[in-house]
Amino acid sequence: MFGLPSSMAGDKDAGKKLEDGLKAALAAHKDGTPQEQAKAVKDYFASLSPEQQASLAATDPSFVGNLDGVPVNVRFAANRISIQKEFDSENAYFKGLAPNDPAYKRTKDRVDTLRSFLNPRIKKFIDPKTNRPVEVEVPRQFLVFDAHFGSTADPKASPFADGRVAEVVGDLENSKNVAFRVPGITNRLDNFNSFSDGGFDLVKGKDGIEQPGTAVVSWLGYDTPEIGDSVDPAKAVVGGNQLNAFRQGISVNLQQDAKTSIFAHSYGTLVTSKALQSGLTNIDNVTFMGSPGLGPNIHSVADFHMPNTKFFAMRAPGDPVEYTQGHGDDPADFKDIIRLSTTGAHGHSEYYKAGNESLTNMQRVLFGGDHQPLTFTHTTLDEEQMGAAEVRELVKFLHERVDPEVVNRMGGDLDPIVQGLLNGRSNMKDVILPIHSVLNKYNMLDRVQPKELFGEVSKLAGNLAYKKVYAAAKDRGAPDFVARMAAGSAATASRAALGGVTWPVVKLLEFDRLQNNTRQLVGGLWSGGKKMWADGNEIATEIEKDGGRILSDGSQFAGTLFKDGGSIALDAGDTFIHPSHVIDNAGHALKSMDHIKSEFSAKTSDAARAFSNATNTTIAKGGDMLHTGLTTGNKALHKGKDVLDSALNFAGF
Repeated sequence: MFGLPSSMAGDKDAGKKLEDGLKAALAAHKDGTPQEQAKAVKDYFASLSPEQQASLAATDPSFVGNLDGVPVNVRFAANRISIQKEFDSENAYFKGLAPNDPAYKRTKDRVDTLRSFLNPRIKKFIDPKTNRPVEVEVPRQFLVFDAHFGSTADPKASPFADGRVAEVVGDLENSKNVAFRVPGITNRLDNFNSFSDGGFDLVKGKDGIEQPGTAVVSWLGYDTPEIGDSVDPAKAVVGGNQLNAFRQGISVNLQQDAKTSIFAHSYGTLVTSKALQSGLTNIDNVTFMGSPGLGPNIHSVADFHMPNTKFFAMRAPGDPVEYTQGHGDDPADFKDIIRLSTTGAHGHSEYYKAGNESLTNMQRVLFGGDHQPLTFTHTTLDEEQMGAAEVRELVKFLHERVDPEVVNRMGGDLDPIVQGLLNGRSNMKDVILPIHSVLNKYNMLDRVQPKELFGEVSKLAGNLAYKKVYAAAKDRGAPDFVARMAAGSAATASRAALGGVTWPVVKLLEFDRLQNNTRQLVGGLWSGGKKMWADGNEIATEIEKDGGRILSDGSQFAGTLFKDGGSIALDAGDTFIHPSHVIDNAGHALKSMDHIKSEFSAKTSDAARAFSNATNTTIAKGGDMLHTGLTTGNKALHKGKDVLDSALNFAGF
């Protein structure tokens, strides 16, 4: 299927020997860069015959299929074997699931996706002999396949890890134009086709003809976040390093003069930004679309320090992700970036939709932006969608009041709840209380007080009303001063109306805040008090135990002293009466004195240890009690302030 002979493919012994040689070549460059390691692999494979290469692929397909430097057709063949094995395994598991099993739907989607990987696709191209369009079936080409990579998005919906996959469209090793596509959140093996479809669309020209000399790699090579952890940049940092290593490694398989482009979407733009900052510089073009921001330290293209790379940005009207700026400044607003038109696209997921100017512009960048008529835009948020600027202001308001670390932890706690909602295990009614519990856990009503929040919402609503009425009045030909007066009245009325509508909501939230703060105050005092009581009991128990031990040791020593002292006295009396017994009585008296001395030393040591133990326990637990008391008091002071503040707000002060 991929041009490799099968004569040696079944010879495991030959493949094992060849694999040992391959691993030795890698070991020799273990401290090298990804590109140096890939070059060593490439050189090793160049020394093998096609039969030997096929034997290696069949012997350890998961290793060979994901190893940079291996000829791409060998990787395609190896990953085809891995996909078949994984399909057989997961299909057998799926057949044992009942249709009402929570894991049924996503497992079915995953098995169907694996089956589609094994099926051929239709390729449409111009036959060079007849100069006419031709359609043929060709195998799908997977450069990376690991079904067990990454986290498990929702264990209840599927027991399988998200996986990593990279699919190639076109002749990667001989193309002059090569694109790497980087996806955003919630992309996994089970929904990979919805991502890879964009790669097929990107490589097509007019009438669906795939452009010669062009290859597109749809790279799902990092562990993408789900909804909850999408607020956390951690996976972008790791993914950026992985993207950089992949690009450097695959470079040994590309033409030296190949023009390379990255097309990144959503959270994938943050991943790409991290890759560029970690050393990914051998890229000719970078296009960001639907970006939540490129990191807190990137405010312009100049911050990448890549003067030989062209940067493009696209922001479709109605794309809420760009409005949030959840991970930094919107690249579409950078003064030194080339902003491309997206006419025809709307929202966050239509950039690759056929017929849209966004897809056409991406193709122009890929096929040669210098020679194709790129189209541009300079629209503002208000021109794209009225209210977008207000959404951005509201998100900024929230960002200023909630620490990013709190947002990250809260997102992690909310994700299982969201997963249950998305996968049909719960409905909105079921998740209201759990979400409420998480928000209260992080004291969100203290961080963003209801009165302040709705005041901001009212202000922004007034601004939006002003803009809409002003625009409507101007469209009807009203003079500017008339339009401004009408807009001002509308803004005032909007704020007043919204204030009346939201007053009960604010009061309800303030009561909720008061209740939660009171509960936390009482709970903190109770918890601290219980710990102090337990520490006090432990001190008393230890003193009682060790004090009893000291008393017991004293009693035992007193008994020894009485007994041995009496014996010495009797020996002395006997010597006086029978002087001839002096030697025996003296020896007996010395033994009694040694016994007294030994008992005194032992019991004194035991008593000292018991006293020291009691003292240490008292100091340690007393310190714990003091620390607990101070901590509890400090928390009570702060929480008491919150209680008082929420009570005053609820009362209307």
